[in-house]
Amino acid sequence: MTLGPFFRENRWQKLFSIGMALMIWLTVRSTEGLRIANAMSGPSRVFDTVPVAVLTSASNLGRYRVLPRTVRVELRGDPMVLGRLPESDLEAYVNLMDLQATPQMIALHINPPPGTQLVSVAPAKVLVDRLPDDNPPDSP
Repeated sequence: MTLGPFFRENRWQKLFSIGMALMIWLTVRSTEGLRIANAMSGPSRVFDTVPVAVLTSASNLGRYRVLPRTVRVELRGDPMVLGRLPESDLEAYVNLMDLQATPQMIALHINPPPGTQLVSVAPAKVLVDRLPDDNPPDSP
């Protein structure tokens, strides 16, 4: 089978189809870029005193000091969502599941609420130190 008839027959319809496909592809690509750009340039809101929580395993009964205790979080998103978002809905935490020695600088984790995106968090790391136990074990 030769490819000659494939290229000679219905040439204009094939070229038109390729042109339409290219135009559709370019349109989708350009609007997707605009959507991403609009989402990234939307309004933002700063929360200055988001408390830092400590995540440990259930078997870890230690107490920890986190410095600073609060962090500054900037979110971007839908103005309606940001406007009615209370600071208490934000989650900033440090994961101490694999903590070896203290004091140690640990990276913060932020769970932005639906409809928002994390822009920045300051500071990005906090100092974690294990506090001594108040009740020493009973000695025989």
